[in-house]
Amino acid sequence: LNLSYNAIGNPGAVQLANMLKDDQGLVHLNLAFNDFTEVGAESIAQAMQLNCSVKELSLAGNKIGNQGVLHIANALQVNATIESIDLEDTDLKAQSLVALCTVLKCNGVVHRLNVNRPLLTSVNDETTVHIAHMLKVNRGLQELHLSKHAIRDYGAERLWENLQHNQTLRVLDLSCNRIGRDGAAWLAKLLRGNSSISTLNLMANRIEDDGAEDIAEALSIYNTNLTKLHVGSNTLTSRGLCALANCLHHNTTLTHIYVWGNTFDHDACKAFAALLSSISPRIQPHNIDVKPYIVDGIT
Repeated sequence: LNLSYNAIGNPGAVQLANMLKDDQGLVHLNLAFNDFTEVGAESIAQAMQLNCSVKELSLAGNKIGNQGVLHIANALQVNATIESIDLEDTDLKAQSLVALCTVLKCNGVVHRLNVNRPLLTSVNDETTVHIAHMLKVNRGLQELHLSKHAIRDYGAERLWENLQHNQTLRVLDLSCNRIGRDGAAWLAKLLRGNSSISTLNLMANRIEDDGAEDIAEALSIYNTNLTKLHVGSNTLTSRGLCALANCLHHNTTLTHIYVWGNTFDHDACKAFAALLSSISPRIQPHNIDVKPYIVDGIT
């Protein structure tokens, strides 16, 4: 049932919650951007404690705030069927994010969690530490979205430290954070250990050429699991871009790479053109977000 982008508000959310208490056939429920607050979220959370059919729940874009997400976290302690939950842009704060992490240390049912764009005031990666500790013991999550968490190099190091013990996470979205070259080095170390991660999104960070070279070196020799890499808008220049392109001549498992938003010169363009121009291109044109072309004999 997709009711996204309507205006059901709190009254509509309460009515839906009453229906969910008795309904045992609904599997997918999308309530994104419906203008309800913690009042509506509380009713839905109470219904989820009784409902045994809903597997995918999206509350994205509803300003349910810290208290609303706390209600959802409490429901996840009881509910044993929800596999995917989307809480992006719900104005959750550190308290509710920590509560979710605490619940997910024991919950092995949730496979996908989106907590993009929380309202965090700390600059010391405290919430990232809680997330990392959760990932060390969680055995259910396969996809985790942490965009716009202001994660820095220290947070990236904590993720490396704890994800070494995790063999279930497949998709890690760290886009739009503040990870620099040192943080990228820690993530490269994670890849060097052949982590289970198959998709890594680092778009709109600050990894620069040094970070790109560390990741390229990990992919060239050690990693056989990563299939998708996003490094667009990371202040990369020719050195970092060429390192990434050249590593793909040695790596045989990466099939998608996204690099738009960096600074391409002639050498970088030639390096990526070489991946695309052969009879059997190393990267298929639809699996990359740049396309080289020749003007006056120059790529």
